[in-house]
Amino acid sequence: MQPILVAYATTEGQTRKVAEFIAERLRIRGHRVDLVDLATPAAQGIGSAYQAAFIGGSVHQHKHQSALVHFVKSNRDWLASLPVALFSVSLAAAMDDMDSRLEARRLANEFLDESGLKPLEVRCVAGALKYTQYDYFKRLIMRMIAQQRGGSTDTEHDHEYTNWNDVEAFVDEFLAAAHVPGSRPVKG
Repeated sequence: MQPILVAYATTEGQTRKVAEFIAERLRIRGHRVDLVDLATPAAQGIGSAYQAAFIGGSVHQHKHQSALVHFVKSNRDWLASLPVALFSVSLAAAMDDMDSRLEARRLANEFLDESGLKPLEVRCVAGALKYTQYDYFKRLIMRMIAQQRGGSTDTEHDHEYTNWNDVEAFVDEFLAAAHVPGSRPVKG
């Protein structure tokens, strides 16, 4: 059976963590998985030998990473031939207010319009505030944004907002919608 591709672009590492979680959930369900960071040379060798794909990236300054956009545009033809799920990681998806959630969806839709990707499923995933990885100025800006949106302003620690149960549900919903063969039920 062909593997499932989990390809991602990340800036501070939260999208990598989400991609690794998705890959592990797929393995638990009996699938072979290729996990690929799109900013590495391994991304150049990706071909069309997959039964499905999860493609993801994070939003920074209202845009997804250029490596993600480049990969999707360069591989649009074969990606169109298989079921694809997009996961878009952002702080906007972490906020409880409807405006923020609509913004997260709008940014995902802008990526889809720009790249031409036509996924079967799209999930906006709550990201993280990685204060300890930011330089002084970015830490100040992110603290101000967090304060305006009700996020944590404690800059001494990182703050993860990802809802892992939601990500796991996303995996299961996509596998069911895409009719991906070979999934084993998860005992819980």
